[in-house]
Amino acid sequence: MDILRAPRILVTTSRATAAQEYLDALREAGAEPVLLHAGCESPRSLDGCDGLLVTGGPDVDPALYGAEDSSLVESVERERDDLETALLWEARERRIPTLCICRGLQIANVAFGGTLIPDIPAALGAAAGIRHAARNGDGGSERGVLAEHVVRIEPGSRLARTVRTLDLATGARHHQAADRCAEDLRVVGRTDDDVIEALEARFDSPFWLAVQWHPESTRADDDGASRKIFSDFVAGCAGG
Repeated sequence: MDILRAPRILVTTSRATAAQEYLDALREAGAEPVLLHAGCESPRSLDGCDGLLVTGGPDVDPALYGAEDSSLVESVERERDDLETALLWEARERRIPTLCICRGLQIANVAFGGTLIPDIPAALGAAAGIRHAARNGDGGSERGVLAEHVVRIEPGSRLARTVRTLDLATGARHHQAADRCAEDLRVVGRTDDDVIEALEARFDSPFWLAVQWHPESTRADDDGASRKIFSDFVAGCAGG
């Protein structure tokens, strides 16, 4: 990579989604984002890119992890599932740094052989004590930090080194989560209700991290932890 230019990072998202917060976070960290909408006529490989960011969005098709259709599963985009699965494998094989956020964590876990919880409230039932999604006064999704949504981070993990804490209050906008972790990934963060919140790779990669929360939305709210996730990712894409 030419060290005089900003690292180019492919950003996947759904058709007609602006993904503005992700793009802003990458630019703030010194990267040049390249947006790829699933279903659009665009290059479908990582050629010319130094990193891959897989963003949030709709539910993963349950057929991909051997589950039956369920009314608990919300809208799915199989075309996007297939696109991101191929890109995640390409990034793995080419050792291209990768950051996965929310749905990104879920499709990565499924792509590498794991499974998902179709709906957290239904799965936890009476044991549910932590909000993994909340509404604000306008009825929209709460995009800031939820005080009770504290991720307990594995000591010695990349994530722990990045955010410099083992207890991180984060935002949360998800009703699904990883269930059985893929063999080639490892769990490095959970909330106190045992929901998986962060994964790292067991395979070799300059940078590979998946988080269930939305650091792009909380860059001003958590004493720099969210910004550090993006800056470390971009540094990895730049060869740092």
